[in-house]
Amino acid sequence: MRTTAKQATLSFDEAPPGLPSELLCPEKEKSSQQAELEQIASAVEGLVNPRAYTGLYGFHKYWGKKPIEPLRFLVSALTDESDLVVDPFVGSGAIARESVQLGRRFLGGDVNPAAIRLTRFFANPCTAEEYSAALYELEQTLRSSIDSTYQVEPFGVASHLLWQGEQLLSVWERQKGKRVRKEREPTVGDWELSTSFESFTPKTLRPLRLFQNGRINSFANISWQTLFSGRALQNIDSLLTKIRQFPSPTRQALELTLTAAVGQMSRMVFAITSRGKTIGSAPGRVEVGSWVIGYWRPEMHFEVNVWNCFDSKARKVKKALNDDMPLRTLSSSFESVVGGQSLLSVEKQDALALLEGLPVSSVKLLITDPPHGDRIPYLELSEIWNAILDEESRYEDEIVVSNAKGRNKTPERYCSSLNEFFSLATDRLQSGGFLVLFFNSRRDDDWSSIRGITDDAEMNLLGCFPMEYSATSVVQDNREGGMKNDYILIYAKGSPSERALSVLRTVPGWKIGWPE
Repeated sequence: MRTTAKQATLSFDEAPPGLPSELLCPEKEKSSQQAELEQIASAVEGLVNPRAYTGLYGFHKYWGKKPIEPLRFLVSALTDESDLVVDPFVGSGAIARESVQLGRRFLGGDVNPAAIRLTRFFANPCTAEEYSAALYELEQTLRSSIDSTYQVEPFGVASHLLWQGEQLLSVWERQKGKRVRKEREPTVGDWELSTSFESFTPKTLRPLRLFQNGRINSFANISWQTLFSGRALQNIDSLLTKIRQFPSPTRQALELTLTAAVGQMSRMVFAITSRGKTIGSAPGRVEVGSWVIGYWRPEMHFEVNVWNCFDSKARKVKKALNDDMPLRTLSSSFESVVGGQSLLSVEKQDALALLEGLPVSSVKLLITDPPHGDRIPYLELSEIWNAILDEESRYEDEIVVSNAKGRNKTPERYCSSLNEFFSLATDRLQSGGFLVLFFNSRRDDDWSSIRGITDDAEMNLLGCFPMEYSATSVVQDNREGGMKNDYILIYAKGSPSERALSVLRTVPGWKIGWPE
């Protein structure tokens, strides 16, 4: 049963027995006590009903994002200022951002270059003014030329083109100052304009490196021309050429904006009809879907104006830069964070290498979301992003189970790598430190390495609680009987503090021992 906001609200006279004793000291003023109780109550409410992804954290569709509230709650509850927090699977960068905002030192790493770029951007974004100026320059220099690739006389600029295979079914135009779209029948001119770009080969994009993997609809010789129209590739090429002329960190922000928008520029944008996602003819009204997951190319799909896609995403980034409190925390060296001279270091390396470089007994909190078996093949799904960023994907270093032929990412190798990871993690934790994992899987074998953590006599499983998602996601399994949440499992090395135990007891759904 979900706790309501009313149920989660605490008052001074209703303090639960699990609250830390320092929140109830008689020498404190009642108003101070009430403020701290309200802070705890707010945190508990956030665990039960996390907000949808917003701000800088919301603009990018990185795979498997987790809600902010449990991350903030756990870092705050299990560490003190200046403690060292480590996330070897840094992903979308939320733990890094929350840790630094709370005054903790943070070390993170990931084998996925896109994850490193996102994390560094969250920690040290460009200013809203710099970003706005760059957008204005892009619009002045590129928009008219991009729009011209979607316009035939005597009609306006096309915003969407609906295709069924090689057949152009409909053209949509955006009317100035109106929310209602204008739909029209395609002309010979529309067809000729579209086909005139089909021989285009991008100059700024390295070749894609993908594998035969039916689960995500990819194959070994997949190319940019398979996934995108020639017109889209020419416009993406123009955007990226101009973007790379800006100085860092503005360039980095614009590159990430393009990666966030590029899926909607592809041939993978499905059409929605009264029958849902469809590959057949469209009865009645058709709506625009989105790039979902993998490399599925629906027979009926939309081709969306590249400038509109980029501009829509850029406006969200611009608003986030205006609204969010920027950290301005430059990523420093690994050694300076370990030594206490700086707050943040984010390294492009695999989880095992990151932990091997850490001193023994140096970490207060290792909090991470490791790959859940074969649920999300992160690097394969991120290949388009990494190619735009001109980064190489080191597939051989990824800890994952993959259906891709040729990768040899078997369940046995996955469990072996996780066993090594947890052995290193245990050694790096301080006495009284914590290991926090976000995990769920249907495969019992995927849990074997996690169950083995307590084979180490110093490691104790304190308990777990379910993590509510901020938003529904196609990445999560929505089939009947499927998993509806991840679990947060919390281990301690040696004896944890009573304060930490007290705070954990206030968590809705807290369970001592294993998830059911």
